[in-house]
Amino acid sequence: MINDRIRVGAVAVALGLLLGGCAQPGSNGTVEAGDGVSNTVGRASSSPSVAVAPVPTETAVTCPPEGVRVATGTGDAAAGLRVLGITLTNCGKGTYKIDGYPVVRSLDEDRADLDVKVLKGVAEITGPNPKWDAPPKPLTLKPGQQATTVVAWRNTYDNLEHGPVTVKFLEIAPLAGRPAQVIAPDGGLDLGSTGRIGVTAWLLDPSF
Repeated sequence: MINDRIRVGAVAVALGLLLGGCAQPGSNGTVEAGDGVSNTVGRASSSPSVAVAPVPTETAVTCPPEGVRVATGTGDAAAGLRVLGITLTNCGKGTYKIDGYPVVRSLDEDRADLDVKVLKGVAEITGPNPKWDAPPKPLTLKPGQQATTVVAWRNTYDNLEHGPVTVKFLEIAPLAGRPAQVIAPDGGLDLGSTGRIGVTAWLLDPSF
């Protein structure tokens, strides 16, 4: 009888130790398996897995519905003279025809019109320049080809009645009646008190 009680007590103690060992998780909520791999104890994760879409590293450059894209090109400055190149790229699938001068509007930081006169040609501002003084001629841009125009101005300030004018944005249409696009020249156009800019006719960029 005594032996039976001893055997029952031993079994109970062994069972208690076994259950107690299984119920004690490690400090990180896992139980170390014999092969060294941590197995998660039956407990829901505090931060469930959520599928996250990859973040693109670059913004895709889209082509406007008109099939051409206007952008700022290279610039130059010397002795008060400022020159900025503007590019027109055929990003569409068909050909694009132009003939003449772009239509340019000068805008302030709120994209409101500024009282700035736009000259066809830049000779009055830059002086004679055979390349820039070339008359307009018909151009047909194939997909991927590019045309350029030059915007020229001076930043002299000799009229104390009016404050200096800075053009923050340029609205440019390839031709009259065509849809316009707005670009932001780096640093803007510092016109001083001159109140005018000149633009050349479109020229085909031979590198495209």
